[in-house]
Amino acid sequence: MQRTIDLIKAMRIFLTVVEAHSFSGASGKLNLATSAVSKQVSDLEAYYGCKLLLRSTRTMHLTAEGERFVIEFKTILSQLSVLKDSVQSRKEQVVGRLKITSPENARGLMIDEKIARFMAAYPHVKVCWQQLNDQVNVIDEGVDVAIRIGALADSTLVAQRFAQQEVLMVASPQFLKQHGTPVHPKDLTKLPCIIEVSNRQPWRWRYCEGGEVHTVTVTGDLELNNGETVAYFAAQGHGVARLPRFMMKSFLDSGQLVPILTEFITPPLEVSLVYAQARLTNPALNAFIHFIKHSASD
Repeated sequence: MQRTIDLIKAMRIFLTVVEAHSFSGASGKLNLATSAVSKQVSDLEAYYGCKLLLRSTRTMHLTAEGERFVIEFKTILSQLSVLKDSVQSRKEQVVGRLKITSPENARGLMIDEKIARFMAAYPHVKVCWQQLNDQVNVIDEGVDVAIRIGALADSTLVAQRFAQQEVLMVASPQFLKQHGTPVHPKDLTKLPCIIEVSNRQPWRWRYCEGGEVHTVTVTGDLELNNGETVAYFAAQGHGVARLPRFMMKSFLDSGQLVPILTEFITPPLEVSLVYAQARLTNPALNAFIHFIKHSASD
């Protein structure tokens, strides 16, 4: 793929040289060094195994092959432009309604930004986005796509991973100053922990040691069912918390929370798009899946 992209770039540079009647003229138009322009043309000649330009210190002329390639290159680049325009046209023609569910506090996953960019790219799609920590029944609730974090139960639904999310154990600097910094997960049994009771095993925290996953049983006087609230109380110094990074991003960025026991971190959770195969008849869903997968590294 990279070679094809370089070839197209070389075609454009060659045509610019022909139009400018010189390498230095093309250099100015392209904002490239003259040597870089010359190398691109040389690479193009080497790729096709023929001479395209006859050069001297003062003049430059197209060879017979060069004249033919000027016509062919212009045709190819014109076709690529038409293809790009047709893709944009298809985007503009995507219409419909898209119902999305995701966990609460999904800003740390940049889901809001991705949906906003999707709507800008597909202005005729109406979006209904519900943020719920409870996993709704995608089929019964008429959901087009759910964004889910962690291992997924076997089902008839399609799941496509597009990102990963670290789970960290954290505490506030003042808490660590008062209680000391634990050096092993087992030390957590002696420290107050904030329990996120919406998890399946809220009092058993997982950690990795020696290539294996273990658990430690923790306790605490504060039990909550919202991850962002857990992060807030941890930032206020009320205990140690274990949460996905996205739920406490602002506190980590500000230094109100700091990761601890990082050498015992478990493998990251998968973030997936989950949908029913039958829903792919919705062009808005197809467009959304393609958009998210191709913007996952953004």
